[in-house]
Amino acid sequence: MANHMALTRNLNFVPADRTSRKPLSKSTDGSEPGSSAPRRGLRGYLLNSPRPGKVTAHQDGAIVWDGSGLITYAGSWQERPRARTISWEDWRSRLITPGFVDVHCHLPQYPAVAQGGLELLPWLQRYIFPLEKHFTPERATREASRFFAELKRNGITSAAVYVTACPESTEVCFQAARRSKLRIAMGQMMMDVNSYLARDSRALTRRVLEEGERLCRRWHGAARGRIRYAFSPRFALTCSSELMRATGELARATGAFIQTHLAENPAELVAVRKSFPKAIDYTHVYEQHGLLGPQTIVGHAIYLSDREYAALRETGTKVAHCPTANLFLRSGVMDWSRMRSEGVAIGLGSDVGAGPELNPWQVMKGASYSHKLRVVLTGTGSEPSLADLFRVATVGGAEILWPERKLGQIAPGFEADLVVWDVDRVDAFEEPLTERTDAELVLSKLVFRGALARAIRTYVGGEAV
Repeated sequence: MANHMALTRNLNFVPADRTSRKPLSKSTDGSEPGSSAPRRGLRGYLLNSPRPGKVTAHQDGAIVWDGSGLITYAGSWQERPRARTISWEDWRSRLITPGFVDVHCHLPQYPAVAQGGLELLPWLQRYIFPLEKHFTPERATREASRFFAELKRNGITSAAVYVTACPESTEVCFQAARRSKLRIAMGQMMMDVNSYLARDSRALTRRVLEEGERLCRRWHGAARGRIRYAFSPRFALTCSSELMRATGELARATGAFIQTHLAENPAELVAVRKSFPKAIDYTHVYEQHGLLGPQTIVGHAIYLSDREYAALRETGTKVAHCPTANLFLRSGVMDWSRMRSEGVAIGLGSDVGAGPELNPWQVMKGASYSHKLRVVLTGTGSEPSLADLFRVATVGGAEILWPERKLGQIAPGFEADLVVWDVDRVDAFEEPLTERTDAELVLSKLVFRGALARAIRTYVGGEAV
């Protein structure tokens, strides 16, 4: 005990509170995380994806980052930097991962999770459109902060978020996003036909575009770059040609994202074919209106032709894979191996409220189960490894939402977006998970029993949020 106390004193070691979310203390000179000095460090079990298909672990690991939030060391505790200016937090017996990235979720739909039994189009009409229609600014004030707190509670440090068609409610959600200090790409839901808004008209189209442009001008790049705007045309069935074409132009002019839904459900495909008879296929609807490109994220992308895979690849369009939502609404299973072989970038999305929960371990489990079943039933393709899923849920999503930044890994030069997990209940009948050295086994336990893991501390850019 005496030796441990001496070590703690000499290294500026701050014993970590195992349950509190609040910052433990200021650094030794009184500065806050993210300031110019001194450096901060964590000690704990590190789980990381250094390259595709690979997961590594440091059972007794250390991470150090500088005052700007950039990681300067990640590796063994024994080989850590010994500078006295590092203020350490002790998370031994806790697991540390990169922050997770949810590339597709719906803030106003969160109260509707686990409601359904219907397929996509009737589910939207019965549950979602009425819920979104009544998502007033007052309701947004109550629910937006809760939603971002839920992201943190589930270890999500960055997300692409749809709001609703009300610009005032969307403004409230952006204010809550800024207070959360998370990295958020978000936008007002854009619809001008077949929606819960006023009667379809050219005036409505102009209004929707003006509202989106105004929100984009106000919020794109806000909060020191942690907030980005994402123009969000819901899907082809609720958008006129004029709205889609002008949205593409706005996104290119502002550098903002576009997020939408694509080829999620067979009945949806039939309806799109009737609404756009001149289009070659569903993807062509977006393609001919200028919506595809490197800044575009399409959700689901389950039912695609050879031509459509090629279009996504050639335009650099990204895909949000939403396995739990696809199962919940009986939509189908995305062809993982085909998407990978085409070289299309994939991120993982919870798609709440169709997805029943935000928990990224559970979303990875849903992906693993659904792709195993697809391979069994079709006899074609291949399933992703757990290391593949872990990477897609961290650095893969980060590369989609923040391509110019280094996020999603525990490695020097990357920003310190990190999550500390209590994993005591994940494997209660065996030795503690953090005493195991097999990284793939630890990851497997987390993916298939991760509902029992608790995110107890979340850092964004080195700052506890």
